[in-house]
Amino acid sequence: MRIKNVISQMFRLAESAIRFFFRHVELILVSALIFLAAVQYYLRPQSQSLDQVIASGELRVLIADEPDSQYMLNRQHFGFEYDMLSELANDLGVTLSLDVVPYGELFTLLSSGAGDIAVGGILDSPFVHRVSQPTIPWYQAKTTVIYKRGTQRPKNLKDLQGAEILAGARYYQLKELEALNLVDDYRSEYDLFAAVDMGEERFVLSTNYRALNAKHYMPYLNRSFILPEKVGVVWALPKRYDSALLERINLFLEGALERKLPNKLATSYFKSPNRLSTYDVLAIHRKIKTEFPEYEFAFRKAARRGRLDWQLLAAMAYQESRWSNEAKSPTGVRGIMQLTTETARSLGVDDRLDMSQSIDAAARYVRELKAQLPDDIKEPERTWFAIGAYNAGLKHIRNAYHEAKKRGLDNTKWRSVREVLPTLYGEPFSKGGQAKHYVDRVQIFTDIIRFYDLHQRDEVELKRGVAVIGELEPEE
Repeated sequence: MRIKNVISQMFRLAESAIRFFFRHVELILVSALIFLAAVQYYLRPQSQSLDQVIASGELRVLIADEPDSQYMLNRQHFGFEYDMLSELANDLGVTLSLDVVPYGELFTLLSSGAGDIAVGGILDSPFVHRVSQPTIPWYQAKTTVIYKRGTQRPKNLKDLQGAEILAGARYYQLKELEALNLVDDYRSEYDLFAAVDMGEERFVLSTNYRALNAKHYMPYLNRSFILPEKVGVVWALPKRYDSALLERINLFLEGALERKLPNKLATSYFKSPNRLSTYDVLAIHRKIKTEFPEYEFAFRKAARRGRLDWQLLAAMAYQESRWSNEAKSPTGVRGIMQLTTETARSLGVDDRLDMSQSIDAAARYVRELKAQLPDDIKEPERTWFAIGAYNAGLKHIRNAYHEAKKRGLDNTKWRSVREVLPTLYGEPFSKGGQAKHYVDRVQIFTDIIRFYDLHQRDEVELKRGVAVIGELEPEE
């Protein structure tokens, strides 16, 4: 009897479901058609992609959170690939809207419609062609194998036979690596570098420019040998876009290659003769852990009041005095910021050996220098012009600015003025050469301090950093 009741109840439910379906079949069919139309619309090639970007006034960029691609300073972006993107945006007449994401999420987000272009150490490969529309290769990167200093250095591919080499999919197109034991690892390359630096892994495959950059943050990394085959760095557009935007970007990249812009930027960021030696890198890392904590609060406080990046201010102090409050120079400059008597007096500094007074005065001085620069110099370039003027004097920087224009260079860009400075005043001990060297070093030291602050503090230091920020006075 109980079974009959159950069966009867099941028939009634089925009958109700059938009646509901036929009663609402029209609504169900309409909903299904709308859904299918939406899917078809989304998956179809998006026409007029170039016109849409220009009409919106912005290019939506997904950029990998890796320091050689981009980093922040004074709330402004810098970096090898960011500088290339800035040139592209100027060429298109649009602004950049950046979304900084982990490298592993770039293509998922690109496919979902979150951006118009993906950027960040993307190497030309079958995978990239399968999931996106890549641009032409705009930079040819050498490839190397990273190992830890103090361990046995591989001299050639034979020395790597049988060894595990961490590598992502972006390196699998290298033919000479087919016989090696490449291990899939889709962590950020900088995470892989850290694993080698700490002795957790032996070898990592990397582009040479990225390895050069990483050595500043992890001083025990070392490059082994350069592989003969190069890999192309590309950008990626959504698969569903039509070809208009891709063709326009490729046209820009072809012009940039003719002007050798990628190579100039790579030289500026990764190959400058003012790059640090291993000794220099070890020295600043040691001082960051031992002496820097004594001054950090003063840097943060002064930078906030002067509306300056505190890590930049700390980098200037390191270049000036190696964070020595008692530093003196035969030229008469003194203190942690190496202020002249005249500059100190004009800024109201009673004692140049007073750490807080000197750091606060330096922050205000940089702000004053920025205010006196020509109006057509915009951030982030304006900051580097001011740092150069801090070292060489505003007059010398202005002269180089005008000379760069005479030579047909973009004199609103620091790299143009940087190129002119040594030739304008003569090497090797000129104000121009010193200013070039000074800004190069400050940029590198800023990167190192920032990377340490974000990635290498232990838990105690992180807690201390939060406390320091909380103790700052309100901005005036």
